[in-house]
Amino acid sequence: MSKRITVVLAIILAIVLGILGSFYLQQGQKETQEQKHHQTRDSRQAKKSPQELVTPRNKSAEEKQAVMEADSERMNSLGLYYDYANMSLNDTVNAFLAEQGIDQSQVAFSYRNTRTNETFSMNDAELMTAGSTYKLPLNMLVVDGVAEGKFTYDQEVDITNLDYEYQGEHDAYVNNYGGSMTIPEMQYGSLVVSENTPAYGLASLLGGMENAYSQYTRYGKSTNPDVPAFQYEGNKTTSSYYLQLLDYLFKYQDKYKDLLDYLGQSFPDEYYKTYLPDDLTIYQKPGYVREAINVDAIVMEDSPYLIAIYTRYLGGSTESSSEINGAGYNQLAMLTYVINEWHRVNMN
Repeated sequence: MSKRITVVLAIILAIVLGILGSFYLQQGQKETQEQKHHQTRDSRQAKKSPQELVTPRNKSAEEKQAVMEADSERMNSLGLYYDYANMSLNDTVNAFLAEQGIDQSQVAFSYRNTRTNETFSMNDAELMTAGSTYKLPLNMLVVDGVAEGKFTYDQEVDITNLDYEYQGEHDAYVNNYGGSMTIPEMQYGSLVVSENTPAYGLASLLGGMENAYSQYTRYGKSTNPDVPAFQYEGNKTTSSYYLQLLDYLFKYQDKYKDLLDYLGQSFPDEYYKTYLPDDLTIYQKPGYVREAINVDAIVMEDSPYLIAIYTRYLGGSTESSSEINGAGYNQLAMLTYVINEWHRVNMN
């Protein structure tokens, strides 16, 4: 009888030990999986952090003063001498606006130093009329389409029945190109000379202009919760969105090399290039319509920076204006000098 009891107890003990062993094995596997999950998450964070890390330039007072002295003659000749070395970018811009009699609500800008990730902005969530600045993300979508095998650069795109804004321009393109254009021809026409018919031709590849606008969030999202990229109705955007677009373009320069070449050719001695040296590489996309005159740019200073500037009503322009306002244009051009000079003094 005692032998049977011993055998039964041994069997029960073996079963209990088996159950406990299985339980601890499962717990160990669960902990290992959780550790791997945390390691993966931490690894992702570690990879992401360097891109977001802000490392202020912190130039010495002597370094800043040396640039101020070197550039003082140019500043004074333009009447744009400010205490760049001792003011933030926002304070410098506000000093310029006050001197020009421009209300702060008329200007939105977003700036980023690509090396330090330092950013400055004003009214960056404000919806502003975009003008032709919509043409850059449009072109980027088409480049993406070519990379994905949807289009080819040598395919001919029919432009005879496109929507258009100015019939004279549309008819001239149809006649000059025999009714069809290639993608590179439309890229040149929409970015270098910033005309509308080539842009509508590119949009036709994407299902039309409204459908193209809906895809612009691929390159970033605005701080405006209601309009993440572009608003199709009224052609509105924000400087916060466009800064992200420029950042995307800067990070993937090889992919968009042709577009950068076109942006570099556009509007020589105008907009961001008006008062800056000819040997400074500037990739710019201006945009003008009615009350708005804008410019977005990648400026290849010693420390490259990204800048999106949107304005309204400069020089007395209104929603009824049909021609570019000369005084307003010059105010924008002077503002680009002020921002660039602040960057030279404090960031280069």
